[in-house]
Amino acid sequence: MQHLLVSSRRDRLADDLRALLPPSSVLLTARGIDATLERLGRSARVDAVVTDDAAVLSAIREEVPGGLPVVLVDGDTSASEVLRRVEEALGEP
Repeated sequence: MQHLLVSSRRDRLADDLRALLPPSSVLLTARGIDATLERLGRSARVDAVVTDDAAVLSAIREEVPGGLPVVLVDGDTSASEVLRRVEEALGEP
């Protein structure tokens, strides 16, 4: 089971990813630095974060210990490409 946090300014990204993820996966959402860090602090397990905000990436690297995979995407990246990048970051085939 995969736990994925999506911190995006794009309303559809989480919905598009949810449609591609296996039913056993958990998809959490947040928007902005504060909400993302709060969600990470409250969540027992997040395997990876997807964001389209470089400031969120920087804040995670600064505030969250360890090597949590963070996938930075742009506004044009398709959900299938995002999922491919997440799987690559997690070392999954």
